[in-house]
Amino acid sequence: MNLSSYHSLDDVNLVARFRNGDQKAFAEIYRRYAEPVYRHVLSKIRSRDDARDIIQELFASLWLRRAELAVDTQILALLFTAAKYRVINYINQQQYRRSVLSAIGDHLPLHASDTDHLVRERELGTSIENAVSNLPAKMQTIFRMSRQEQLSHKQIAKNLNLSETTVKKQVANALKILKPKITG
Repeated sequence: MNLSSYHSLDDVNLVARFRNGDQKAFAEIYRRYAEPVYRHVLSKIRSRDDARDIIQELFASLWLRRAELAVDTQILALLFTAAKYRVINYINQQQYRRSVLSAIGDHLPLHASDTDHLVRERELGTSIENAVSNLPAKMQTIFRMSRQEQLSHKQIAKNLNLSETTVKKQVANALKILKPKITG
């Protein structure tokens, strides 16, 4: 079956072929649905590059999980739902980075060009994540709950069965450790 004949397949037949590893069926799903899902993601996050990355990750994941699809899967609904959760994760990551930046202080140059600013922000985000990953396990858990999940010290203490003072000290110590690693 040539690629142009896939254009006439309905979604049920397309998904059935795709589930069996048919790359042309996958290409047709991508041709039909990547653009509308991309536009939807872009409307939510306003970053073309990040929206493209999300779409690429989404379709890569779809390919890897194709055998798990039910034959009657509504592929467009599945893609929009998966995109929604990826957008939520993206927004949570951005909030996490901003909260860490505000806790440490913004060390980016004030007059950098937009492109330079974005590159530096991404590099700083990677640097932050690497530094947080190298914290001691308990401190890392507490710090992530504080900054990523945005839980109060009281909530963290309750969840981990610790004193609120211990949580405050762990967050303060994490910031002391992170600041020199991130600011150079």
